[in-house]
Amino acid sequence: MLLLFESAKYEIESLQPFLGERYYRPLGAGLGQIDYVGYYYHAPAAHSVLILPKVFLKEGKVWGIYTPQEFFALQLSDTEQARKEFQRNGKADFLFRFSVWLYQAIKIFKRRHPDSLLTDSADLQQIIEPEGQKQLSELEVINSLLHFQRDNPALFTFVKRYNTSQRHQVSWHRTVQKQTPVLQNGVPVYIETVNKRKAINADEELFVLFFSLLQHLNEAYGLKAELSPLYERLPKREFQKLLEGQGTRRLKQIRGNYYTDKLRQLWQLLYAYFDRAEHAKTHQGMREVVLVRDFNIVFEDMVDALLTDAAQPLPKALKEHKDGKILDHIYEYSSLLSPEDSIYHIGDSKYYSDTSALSKESIYKQFTYARNVIQLNIDLLNEGKLAQPLHYRDPLTEGYNVTPNFFISALVNDSLDFSKANLRPRPDSLQTNTHFADRLFDRDTLVLQAYNINFLYVLASYVTQNRQETVRFRQSTKQQFRQRLLDHLKSRYVFLKLTPTNQSLEDFVTQHFRLLNGRMYRPASFTDAILVALPKEQTRPKWLETMEAEVKDWELQ
Repeated sequence: MLLLFESAKYEIESLQPFLGERYYRPLGAGLGQIDYVGYYYHAPAAHSVLILPKVFLKEGKVWGIYTPQEFFALQLSDTEQARKEFQRNGKADFLFRFSVWLYQAIKIFKRRHPDSLLTDSADLQQIIEPEGQKQLSELEVINSLLHFQRDNPALFTFVKRYNTSQRHQVSWHRTVQKQTPVLQNGVPVYIETVNKRKAINADEELFVLFFSLLQHLNEAYGLKAELSPLYERLPKREFQKLLEGQGTRRLKQIRGNYYTDKLRQLWQLLYAYFDRAEHAKTHQGMREVVLVRDFNIVFEDMVDALLTDAAQPLPKALKEHKDGKILDHIYEYSSLLSPEDSIYHIGDSKYYSDTSALSKESIYKQFTYARNVIQLNIDLLNEGKLAQPLHYRDPLTEGYNVTPNFFISALVNDSLDFSKANLRPRPDSLQTNTHFADRLFDRDTLVLQAYNINFLYVLASYVTQNRQETVRFRQSTKQQFRQRLLDHLKSRYVFLKLTPTNQSLEDFVTQHFRLLNGRMYRPASFTDAILVALPKEQTRPKWLETMEAEVKDWELQ
């Protein structure tokens, strides 16, 4: 299998034997750029092709060592060095596994967005005969196994029913030969009879292997293959031994027991999988096209499936703004200023590598998203339609709640681990936009967080759809986003609770409005007081001491 990389530039002459011309974009000077991600194989080619997302490139290099062109040339040379690079740090095994995840993810995206024109896929062909010497990916074997199950639902039932009926039929010829009857009134009675079949049928052994493998794939890759209740599955420990070498040996021993085309085909599929598990390659060829362009949109959908609950749909206008912008992620969660209130937390998925800095255009666009969401909710507030406990602007102080805003960028760790999110703040996190630097509760004061997340975890979560793990991630991540922004505000501002002592709250706000404008806000839980935020780097203003109010430090929760 040849590895290519999304967004990388290659010589078109080198690409043509392995990749259809529709899947790269000519740039001039004999170069072409790949704008797709996925798997491609065309029968005349000597190799299948896996196009990895650009997040696998570190500083534009494959595994931080080779340029994409250098690594492509290294693979084509078929040298010992190329083989070592595939095996280095277990990357060969990872690539076979990743191809399965990627295929499943593209299918899920297509199902979630049936009208999308991003995907370009063809049905995978079945493996019928072990002809040719071309490499075969695990993706192809697995899909062929699933294809066999879908096409032959009656086969498993028929064999089980036939074998069961044979076991319960008496073989009188063998009974008379092997058993001694007891005479009762001159009539011979056979206490023990011999059935036609006593040993497990060879067909059933093949099916036990088949459904044991499907169960393994369901658990390992989040597939949803149906397991027949008619056949037992092997214990995990025993199945693991098959993966480690006993599988192909056992299949070779029973190969001569199968004469029908269907059973021979199933034997071949099982042998192909176990041989792959043992040697990470086979000698069969396959055709496949499972590609998606603009993979950043697929990544956005993956992150959105993690962060937002489809069972709690939000108004369409929150995501599709009047200015034509489409927001990636938005969900209602606790306000930063008071957990009793709620506010929309908004985010954007950025398909960057870990070394790519946030661009000024992306930051500006995300601040625009925040302004759009604020205005939409202010419109609802003015119309009396803003549902509680959403709290965007306090009508008394005219202060604005702080709108949480975040980026999530894709990252591939050296460990190539699918199981951990590794959600970490980026070095360029906490970008700030202000009109008045000392007015936190001003409408134009916006703070933007930025995080990296393990791309492989996002991919695996999207495919497996483990609800328990998704809920756990969703809860912990939303809390992390809120807490970190809360800590940032605490590090920048002193928060005070002001309670007037000699006048009503309304008269107090009116009297001191010019001094407190943009610095004051009243959470819903404050009935007779206001919250004031003052920058820590500034000394406490003298006018605060002249106000007839009880002043207490306030800890944001």
